[in-house]
Amino acid sequence: MRHETMHRPVEIGVGLILEGGLIPSDMIAKIARGQATEQAATDYGVPKGLTLNDEIERAFRMARAANDEPPADATAQVRAILRAFGFDDLKTGPLMVGERHFPVDLLTADGRVPVVIAPEGGLDRARHEGGPAGRFRSPALLLQDALNASDDALWGLVTDGKRIRLMRDSVRLGRPALLEADLGAILDTDDLGAFAGLWRLIHRTRFGRGEAVEGPLERWSKAAAEQGVAARERLRDGVEAALRALGAGALADPATRARIETEENPAEALHAEALRVVYRLIFVLTTEDRDLLHAPEATDEARETYAEGYAISRLALRARRRASRDRHHDAWEGVKVLFRALQKGEPLLGLPALGGLFRDGLTPILDAATLPNRHFLDALYHLAWIRDGHVLARINWRDMQTEELGSVYESLLELVPRLAENHTLLDYAGGAETRGNQRKTTGSYYTPDSLVQALLDSALDPVIADRRRGIGTPNGETGAEGILTMTICDPACGSGHFLLAAARRMADAVARTRAEAEGETFDPAAFRHALREVVARCIFGVDRNDFAVELARVALWIESVEPGRPLGFLDANIRHGDALLGLSDLTMLTEGIPDAAYKALTGDDKGIGSDLRKRNKAEREGQGDLGLDGPGGLPPALVAFDERLHGASQDTLEEVERLRASFEARGADAERLRLRRAADAWVAAFLLPKKPNVQVPTTANIGRILAREGDPVLVQGD
Repeated sequence: MRHETMHRPVEIGVGLILEGGLIPSDMIAKIARGQATEQAATDYGVPKGLTLNDEIERAFRMARAANDEPPADATAQVRAILRAFGFDDLKTGPLMVGERHFPVDLLTADGRVPVVIAPEGGLDRARHEGGPAGRFRSPALLLQDALNASDDALWGLVTDGKRIRLMRDSVRLGRPALLEADLGAILDTDDLGAFAGLWRLIHRTRFGRGEAVEGPLERWSKAAAEQGVAARERLRDGVEAALRALGAGALADPATRARIETEENPAEALHAEALRVVYRLIFVLTTEDRDLLHAPEATDEARETYAEGYAISRLALRARRRASRDRHHDAWEGVKVLFRALQKGEPLLGLPALGGLFRDGLTPILDAATLPNRHFLDALYHLAWIRDGHVLARINWRDMQTEELGSVYESLLELVPRLAENHTLLDYAGGAETRGNQRKTTGSYYTPDSLVQALLDSALDPVIADRRRGIGTPNGETGAEGILTMTICDPACGSGHFLLAAARRMADAVARTRAEAEGETFDPAAFRHALREVVARCIFGVDRNDFAVELARVALWIESVEPGRPLGFLDANIRHGDALLGLSDLTMLTEGIPDAAYKALTGDDKGIGSDLRKRNKAEREGQGDLGLDGPGGLPPALVAFDERLHGASQDTLEEVERLRASFEARGADAERLRLRRAADAWVAAFLLPKKPNVQVPTTANIGRILAREGDPVLVQGD
């Protein structure tokens, strides 16, 4: 089992595991130090006459006694340990939710906090729960299922007497969410400071009592989320500032400026490349924070070499010092080395070959540019640091929900790039006349998470349940394979908010189903593996805005990264296009172009429209068989190709690149191009103005294309 160990000290001992954004690491550190709200002695129920430190020292002695001389019975030992954390109201389970029975071992008297006891080292190891209706499920999965099902129990604990894990209802998160500490190590090493931090975090008073479902834990979690919203608002400005800095750095070099000026749209070209660099930096910052960047087989020496010489987080510390932002170029040159290593892999740094976002040729202008440190480090500063009043704090990319980038995406669509100051600055038009211009013209709006979750509750969850049972699967697949036969498509995907949320729910179901059916471990690593499968096989999206398409792919890559494996091939899954225009099925071509295509609209010549409609009707009535017999009108060979494409292995960069080459070859396939020309002609009949000297296709043109008679000779209005 692999977890992410936190890099930032949080004063709760070594080996702390934090997964799924349960409570941000900086908030945990604050709680551990006793600097959060609701942490006075009275808030913890400390008797009068005693200080909080007195109570913690007394609890430490109790826990150490239970650890040094544990009772023979595991339940008695857990009771003794939890008593040190104020749990003096534990009763024997189970937890009942309606008619559903969850065999938790212990439960607080008010039923708010379930506790599951695991065998030593077995928090995530599946076990049979006994009885004729028993199932294979790990103790952690049992607790998670109980929390997700209950409206009363938000938080719970699972422990083997050594490791103790705090978990929360994760229905809305759609992913494993936990905080785990090695209590055994804390007690064995007499680490009173670490114990005090853990005690402050999971004491019985933190969960609330009686009718109060929300205790300090929940309020801390919500407060952190609200702070995150405020930070994201400032991050929007940071991303724009980073883009400006990268643009200024590129334009400061005369050779680079001359190259940019040869582009058809210089400002758009530079903006697009600067965005890709920002995406790459965010990807690396996030995976570094989550300890997901290195291959599993990376040696300690390779990890140390990377951390000391190439880590973006190290460079971010340098960016904080304005004195480092000089006229030298070493920072950007070093980052280019890192990006190349992530493209092809570099064992000396413990880096896998990722490809995808880091593949060659995506940023040719900036690859050739020499960016001064004062510009590049300024850009990195705005992506890594945030100022709150007089306090400068690191942006917490570790706990940033990937779909929260959608709020940044919202602001990016409002940017209209232009070159200013004699082409020495990348600037963005502002004011009421341009703010939101691209967002309005492309119909792009950020979908609130509450709406996304409500839609998934009603539309996705029932289908997952059916597919797990084999209902609606193509060949009777059941279980995890049944779920993986689903196709999720968002025809206006934007930054991928809906797709990310759907992928998480499906991956959670896949990983859980495997754990229950096959006795596998259900842990964050199993979830990530399932998520990568789901994204590759089941997730599809379209958007009119090419920047949104790119950000959706980046968001899916960040979320589905699996240490040691390349980034999945998403060009075929997330496409640039207009889902409202076109044919839903190529067999529509066999019916010819509808006469409604020639209805005169404002500005059209009614006579020309009438002539075209009459001609088209006659052609359509005389049209013969066009030979579109495959599924959806696609030839069988192309259908088979698509099936192979989405079922192909993507375990190595070589396999991913073969997929890319095949996909690009498919795009140039003569048969596909012929069908595309016919579909384009069908749509053009609706869109082209019916005026003199404008060529408008009719059904006969469709027939000639499909009969392989060359390019159509369009009908000209006269």
